[in-house]
Amino acid sequence: MKNLNLLITGMGLVTISALSNCQKEIEVIAPKINQAVETTYYCEKVPFCHGTVQSFVTLNGDKKPIAIGIRFHESLLKGLPSDPAKNIPEARLKVPKEGKDIGIDHIDFGWNPKGHGPDLIYTLPHFDLHFYKASRAEQAGVIPGPDPILVDPQYIPANYATDGTAVPNMGVHYVDVTSPEFNGNPFTSTFVYGFYKGKLTFLEPMFTRAFLLTKPQFTAPVKQPAKFQKSGYYPTSYRISYDNATQEYVIVTEGLKFHAGS
Repeated sequence: MKNLNLLITGMGLVTISALSNCQKEIEVIAPKINQAVETTYYCEKVPFCHGTVQSFVTLNGDKKPIAIGIRFHESLLKGLPSDPAKNIPEARLKVPKEGKDIGIDHIDFGWNPKGHGPDLIYTLPHFDLHFYKASRAEQAGVIPGPDPILVDPQYIPANYATDGTAVPNMGVHYVDVTSPEFNGNPFTSTFVYGFYKGKLTFLEPMFTRAFLLTKPQFTAPVKQPAKFQKSGYYPTSYRISYDNATQEYVIVTEGLKFHAGS
């Protein structure tokens, strides 16, 4: 575990600068019907590099949230910046008002052209998709460096570990050390929990560009902690899929289940 903690230190070296044209936040537009008992509500598309990204929530027939995610056209994967020393794009997305009960304040979608630490694990070009429980003001108040306030273990899923270093504008990343990338396999996708000063700040699917290019139909469970700090809806799985009809990728946390805070 000591060696693992040293490896994860690299997570704290990454910062992402938002381009000015990636900061637009727009209100919800008209819903689209997926099935008779489900309704998906979209925000307008937000610019990202040579493409756009669109956030959405899906409610069931009882108007309860069952999914929250983003989608974007496959053309977005072309012409992405390759130099991490330059401004790297980030899309800042709102949550449709129909999803206010979920407990997600906002969504950030970013690109890491060289990845980040730990070396030989996450040093591949990949995307970060942060679903923030914290407000933008709280997010901006994250102080980089060691976070001295420990998280109560009951709020952390089993086998998740960290080096305790807070990344600016994010928080402390907890990663699943039983996932394939820590056990001799290349990184394709994973699910991260983020905390700051002992409180859950974000949930994060993280996935490589190379994995997206395979046009996957991938679903994985989200490991659950014993308890949840704040009341809200939490995902039990996440999905990364390619829609052949629209030539779009869909990244979504789903199977949302309500948990009362403790």
